[in-house]
Amino acid sequence: MRIARTLIAAAIGLVLAGQARADLSPQEAALYEAAKKEGSLTWYVSAPLEGMQSLSNEFQKKYPGIKIQMMRTVGVAQYQKFSDETSAKKYIADLMQNSDFPSMQALVDEGHVLEWKVPSSDNFPAEFRIGNFAYAHYTSTNAIVYNANKLTPDEVKLLEADWKNVLDPRFKGRFSVSPMKCGVCYAPIHMFMDPKFKDRYGAEFLKGIASQKPAVYSEVLVALDRVVAGEQDFTVSGWEASAAVKWIDGAPVRWVFPHPTPIFGNSYLAISKYAPHPNAAKFFLDWLTSVDGQQTMQRVYGAQGTLKGINDERPYTHESWYHSPVELYDVDWKRWDANFHKDMDLFAKTMKESQ
Repeated sequence: MRIARTLIAAAIGLVLAGQARADLSPQEAALYEAAKKEGSLTWYVSAPLEGMQSLSNEFQKKYPGIKIQMMRTVGVAQYQKFSDETSAKKYIADLMQNSDFPSMQALVDEGHVLEWKVPSSDNFPAEFRIGNFAYAHYTSTNAIVYNANKLTPDEVKLLEADWKNVLDPRFKGRFSVSPMKCGVCYAPIHMFMDPKFKDRYGAEFLKGIASQKPAVYSEVLVALDRVVAGEQDFTVSGWEASAAVKWIDGAPVRWVFPHPTPIFGNSYLAISKYAPHPNAAKFFLDWLTSVDGQQTMQRVYGAQGTLKGINDERPYTHESWYHSPVELYDVDWKRWDANFHKDMDLFAKTMKESQ
């Protein structure tokens, strides 16, 4: 019986492989064969591992023979890790996904990224790519993520209206924050510290958040997990895709987009110039930036894809509780690069002093 099951599984694998090859152009098929000879790739990710694992599982089902190994290291920390490894000529990463645009730009400028024009290149907007070196395959929208069993409808509406409403006395001690140095962690702080918002938010608003006695977690996903568990009612350090992964898995979470809502191209994908498995990395990147890869990412991870002309297949958008962001805030990458550490250090210090 065991032998029969093994033979059946092998036959199914051959059928799937044949179907995948039939969908590819001659050039893509050749790259797939070269990738399978390498057999695997190592992917440094910034996004939540469970969402990226679901995405890679879908790829591996469609294109058997390429094993994806992931390591989560976020934003500036990923840049530093890769830089240290490169200096030591210790080449591990094949593909990088970095949530901090300036870090990815620095890697490109320093000559550590392989130039690779993906087949969908012409449909990638200029604001979501760094030439033919790196591609932001989705946007991130910051949100207040809440436990649906812990907030009343009136409280949800209050939080949706403006970030300042987290200062309402009723929310004291009921939410979490994270001063982790990552892209989605910094985006709202970047907005709060925008000179044009100095009277609306600014450093005084950060002090106001601290006065609410939030639970402070060094890892942003822990701040979210405490909301899922019902230990905190909501988190200010949330974003749509992180919540969507939990919602897809059945967690009692929802989210709102306070006005204004930071939005930016996130998780820039790039191939290391020193990739041990360059063909596997190229083939996987081609898929991630294709219509199929983008739609799969929307279904299993829940982020909005950046490729032009794709259907929005995020599963939660038709839910009655879901409302798209109304007032968008575009980040200023020049100010982001100049002030990232200063602003996040201020936020961390302010939160620490409140404990």
